[in-house]
Amino acid sequence: FVTQKIGWNETTKFPHKLFWWEAPDGSRVLTYFPHDYVNPIEPVSMARDLAEQLPKSKSPELMHLYGIGDHGGGPTREMLDVARRWQSPNALYPRLRFSTAQSFFDDVSKKLDTLTVPVWKSELYLEYHRGTYTTQAKTKQNNRRNEALMLNAEKFSALASLFNRPYPQTELNDDWRKVLFNQFHDILPGSGIAPVYVDAARDQAEVRRSAGAILTAAMNEIAAYIDTSGDGVPIVVFNPLTWPHTEIVEAEIQKPGGRGAAEIRDADGRRVVGEVSWKDISTSRFKAEFLAKDVPPLGYKLYRVFFSQDPNRPVPRDVVESGLPVQKMIGDRGLLENEFLRVRVDFKTGCIASIFDKRANREMLAPGACGNLLQAFVDKPKDWDAWNIDANFEDQKWDLIEEQPEAQRYGAIGLGKSLWRITKHFRSSVIVQDIVIYAGVPRLDIFTTVDWNEEHILLKAAFPVAAKSDFATFEIPYGSIQRPTTRNTPTEKAMFEVPALRWADLSDANGGISLLNDSKYGYDAKDNVLRLSLLRSPKWPDKNADMGHHEFTYSIYPHAGSWREAGTVRRGYELNYPLLAIVAQAHAGALPAAHSFVSLEPANVVLTAIKKAEDDDGWIIRFYESAGRETQVTLHLPPGASRAVETNLMEKEETPLKVNGNSVVIPTRPYEIKTVKVTFAPPAI
Repeated sequence: FVTQKIGWNETTKFPHKLFWWEAPDGSRVLTYFPHDYVNPIEPVSMARDLAEQLPKSKSPELMHLYGIGDHGGGPTREMLDVARRWQSPNALYPRLRFSTAQSFFDDVSKKLDTLTVPVWKSELYLEYHRGTYTTQAKTKQNNRRNEALMLNAEKFSALASLFNRPYPQTELNDDWRKVLFNQFHDILPGSGIAPVYVDAARDQAEVRRSAGAILTAAMNEIAAYIDTSGDGVPIVVFNPLTWPHTEIVEAEIQKPGGRGAAEIRDADGRRVVGEVSWKDISTSRFKAEFLAKDVPPLGYKLYRVFFSQDPNRPVPRDVVESGLPVQKMIGDRGLLENEFLRVRVDFKTGCIASIFDKRANREMLAPGACGNLLQAFVDKPKDWDAWNIDANFEDQKWDLIEEQPEAQRYGAIGLGKSLWRITKHFRSSVIVQDIVIYAGVPRLDIFTTVDWNEEHILLKAAFPVAAKSDFATFEIPYGSIQRPTTRNTPTEKAMFEVPALRWADLSDANGGISLLNDSKYGYDAKDNVLRLSLLRSPKWPDKNADMGHHEFTYSIYPHAGSWREAGTVRRGYELNYPLLAIVAQAHAGALPAAHSFVSLEPANVVLTAIKKAEDDDGWIIRFYESAGRETQVTLHLPPGASRAVETNLMEKEETPLKVNGNSVVIPTRPYEIKTVKVTFAPPAI
């Protein structure tokens, strides 16, 4: 691995040039840091760089990156002439040759036994460009959602191939190219010019259309084999995750003519929490919203909507089951409560005044805290407007509690969801937040709509947590990392804004709070306050960056014990990979009303991908261990699995695995990423 970027650190100097970079699972990659990348070929500075490197690594070889810049420009004629001069046999100078990074590593690898090569076991945190976690929020949101959409399309296309539906590999590859192209380092970070984001939005819209159609076709193919016969309109709810999932789902249905009120039942005829409401009277389109409980791992569950024959007779409802959300007004505060949480919203300030976790029997916010405190900061970095947030960003700020916000009371919607709506005005912007709880779901969702019209303002949401710890934990790709909540050293002070994926967590021995998100990447944790960065508004190189309408969700998941014991990893995936509902036709079929195709055990293992192999018709299944524990992973497969083998990330076969019935056991190291190739003997089902 080669990068010069860490040499740009503002605060501390990275100690190594040549080193082993070690991952949490113990794997290593040989890494080298050149001296910058916009370099001339200048003999004195090159010799000085070599002299600086030699005492540390004992390596007499230096990789020197030369050229006029990073915009497509290569070396100048003058640079090449200078190099030729110092390559002359008459020049008293270290041997100089044109080469490649691969050749450099080949040479170094032959000498590793004679070199001093240290090991770096942490992240390579760049103390610079921290604004790139947040700038151009819509592009980041499109990226997150399309990553999930593509992975879902692959999973269900693989499942549909069990029923002999052709796997759409060409179409999926084309869609992935668009997603990955727009992860280029000046597109996804938000540091491009305005036309870049017009192009990116077009590409991402094409992916939504194409991959969405692929996913829907695959789910319809599977639904065609489910026994949906009987009365009512069948709705099949699919779960893209490999553990049972409970969640409120929505489906749009066509009401049969001449019928009245409606109700929703499961396949056993039991009424479920939910309702059917008008969506479009002119076309008799209805919206069914209901609580889908324990939908099987990477599988589905069948529900039905029934319409009464008498339009004047309401459908009788069962007794409201325990655990459904409760909503009350108590003075200037609003109460939201379900079987897991009791939440109080202060209407004078718009703050969440209390989050009480019933399972932990503990208040999760600090005493007197304002939870979900929206904070706005003057954000004028001295350099690189779209790229940077400076360390002094907190010098001028507003806590959005000075004005009494608009508060609206909403009753239980669909009997499975209730909320309070808070509206705040900040300068030229309007922020509307629905604070929501659901039956059967142990998290608090904050659905946020923003009309953002600010310049050089950073917006954050802050949660003062009852737990106290010197470290907070953040999700990174295929793992997690601890970072300090203290600011005692230069390194700690430099980590005032950090990146994460779906969640961050601040806990102590008694429990804490996980702050989940559906499309954000910037966090900070200081003392007992955990914050999520929501929006920025730089003016260069795109003067309209982040202006306009935004919709996103972040969630609070209170828990006892550590994030590992609480299953925070799963909660983050659930917010980003919700249940999927389709309306089916009534027909006979070989598949039952509920079924799981693929699952994994134990709970600390997360499946991330199922796809067709690149070079044959086998399946590629990828998962990782998330909690840092040595694990015997059991992979449960559809019938017909005839062969399984571990591969590397490039799908090259390595270690054969025994298929026992429909299961495979794979020994897995802490935090290890595993890739398994499975071959099915036709027909699989």
